[in-house]
Amino acid sequence: MARYALIDGYLDTMRTEIHGRRDLDDVVCEMEDHLYSAVEGLLARGLEPDAAQRTTLDRFGEPKALAAVYASTNTGGIAVPTTTTKLAGTAAYFSAALWIVGLIGFWASAVSPDRPSSIAPDALILDAQTITWMSFALASLAAGAIMLFVMVGVNQRHGGLGSMGMAGLIVTGLGVLATLVIWAVVLWLGIMALGLITFAVAVLRRGIAPRLWTIVWAGGPVVGATAFLALRWLEVGTPDVWGDYWIASSVGLNTGIIIMTIGLIGLGTWLRSEEPVDADTPALAV
Repeated sequence: MARYALIDGYLDTMRTEIHGRRDLDDVVCEMEDHLYSAVEGLLARGLEPDAAQRTTLDRFGEPKALAAVYASTNTGGIAVPTTTTKLAGTAAYFSAALWIVGLIGFWASAVSPDRPSSIAPDALILDAQTITWMSFALASLAAGAIMLFVMVGVNQRHGGLGSMGMAGLIVTGLGVLATLVIWAVVLWLGIMALGLITFAVAVLRRGIAPRLWTIVWAGGPVVGATAFLALRWLEVGTPDVWGDYWIASSVGLNTGIIIMTIGLIGLGTWLRSEEPVDADTPALAV
């Protein structure tokens, strides 16, 4: 592999900045592989060696800023944008869209006439309200599953978020699975709130992702769950035949999901705005 003076100088600077790490050699070697691969990819696309090196280093960022990132994590991962993190940004849009589709199903269930319907004379008969509730649950499950992939991308973008990030991801996953219990809206919203807050704390501690969108995204379910509890405690509205307070449930659910999707779109836009450093992808073309 050819040697490049600018890249070598950058690596020497990084070695000095993060000299206190026990895994210093491994970190620098991994960084060297990323940098050299990125330069080779740009050279293959016609850039001059000097321009290819400068473009690559611009994407990695200033040594001191990157060193601060390494100093704040025990994972040893390189906090750079990749094709996976950019794909996670696109996935955030899809997740947000599906959450809204789920809300549409939720409201459709509220206005659907309770009448039987079937696709064939001998088919299993389902009432319209049940069908719309199932649509709501399936859309929410799909949206949540895609959001978990977004979280994996955010984790990778930060070079790993450690045990706190993993705990947040697992708890959020349990909340997503809880959407299979169609009627337990408050339950899965609360579990997801706990998971997202835990994950967001790990993200905010790293200081790489936009703080505003991270807080809005993770705070959505918290606001929704809080709104539900407050309205339920105040007994706003009239309970239905099962004793549930529709206003509390609907306000909590809609508030939580809408705020969360706004944050998702913001994080997705950030992830998509960064050019991947992977040298084997067309995204590096300039």
